[in-house]
Amino acid sequence: MDRDKSVLFLDKVYKSFGGLQVLVDLNMHVGQGEMVGLIGPNGAGKTTVFNVITSFYKPERGDVYFLGKNITGVPPYKVCHLGISRTYQLVKTFLKMTVMENVMVASVYGRTHDGKGAKVRGLEALELVGLSDKKDILAAHLTLSNRRLLEIAMALTSVPALMLLDEPMAGLNSVEVHDLLQVIKRVRGGREFSILWIEHKVDAILEACDRVVVLDYGVKIADGKPDEVAHNPKVIEAYLGEPAA
Repeated sequence: MDRDKSVLFLDKVYKSFGGLQVLVDLNMHVGQGEMVGLIGPNGAGKTTVFNVITSFYKPERGDVYFLGKNITGVPPYKVCHLGISRTYQLVKTFLKMTVMENVMVASVYGRTHDGKGAKVRGLEALELVGLSDKKDILAAHLTLSNRRLLEIAMALTSVPALMLLDEPMAGLNSVEVHDLLQVIKRVRGGREFSILWIEHKVDAILEACDRVVVLDYGVKIADGKPDEVAHNPKVIEAYLGEPAA
């Protein structure tokens, strides 16, 4: 898929820290309405991809295209205004604000658009993730699982064209993982935006995503349908080590 037809297109991206090369000649894309999983062993460069997309990091070489426009180096707040929202490995909600105030902030600082007011969008997002009954509670008083749901609601309320999910299942128990997977499926259903999802719980990615990209030491080693990726020898080797002689 070429960059003009993609929601997101990374073109030969390189990123290093000192002498450590973290992303190497990375080409990848996310199509309209597509949910793509981004997986790989620890240190593979997955969160660095998100930080390059959102301009927290600027690549040494290569470009990031969003909806056909080169956004490499655009300030992070402008990236949000353009229609890219994200969650974080370490939850970043406003702890001294209520659940409703959190989604209102996300709505106000999200993509410029016409339509429903911030409060209506916030209430709809909270209903979708199952937090509407907690809208007046301080975020500091939520469980980790509910804070992760709140982050997803905030990302939704900003009216994204692309949502970046960075390990939303981290730290959750098996019941919470199952419930969150159902939320992600509901969030995706019937909505005209794309999702790029980093997750260490590979089974969830293989179950829910249309396509899976695999990184190993900053190099893309696989990109395809979940079943193809799950049986790819390079992917199995990256996760399990050298094959037996």
